[in-house]
Amino acid sequence: MVATAGKLFAARGYAGTSMRQIAAEAGVSLETVTQTGRKPQLLLAAFRDGFAGDPDAMDLDALAGPAGPADLPSVVSNVAAGVRRSLPIWRAFTTAAAADAEVAAVRAELAVARRAEIVHRLSAAGLAPEGGSAGRLADAIGLITSHEAYDHLTTVCGWAHEEYVAWAAAAIPAQLTLGWSAGGRL
Repeated sequence: MVATAGKLFAARGYAGTSMRQIAAEAGVSLETVTQTGRKPQLLLAAFRDGFAGDPDAMDLDALAGPAGPADLPSVVSNVAAGVRRSLPIWRAFTTAAAADAEVAAVRAELAVARRAEIVHRLSAAGLAPEGGSAGRLADAIGLITSHEAYDHLTTVCGWAHEEYVAWAAAAIPAQLTLGWSAGGRL
């Protein structure tokens, strides 16, 4: 049912997809769909399913793998594959967040969790800068690996997926050399 919801959200958008449509397309009752969760929770589960292959995924560990510097190319490749798979749902998510306060709150929670996870992965790999600027570095890495960056480079600029992966895998280590200081200033 989550996969069906994701397919509909991606094709019709959040506003254009009703719980009844999800039930009909999935071949289940409306009650079954509503027992799964409210519409914003279904959108989040569909996004997680598209991104990580698991509607209950809470972090990148299963998708990305180890956090060490030598693992960066495979981590970036895995994350980029998840971004590519979930991009249509992310577009629906972003549009919905602009119009629905509950979806906006979920999106904000995702951003906070993503930042914390990147900081954790940097620390685990021994790459977090000293002086409290790991959050700013995580913001930069989050931007590089974001749906928005992927969408811009592959859809707007016409880059191949592999070109994006190569760029992101080079851009992240470049961020580590910029000398992030306390307060996040370069």
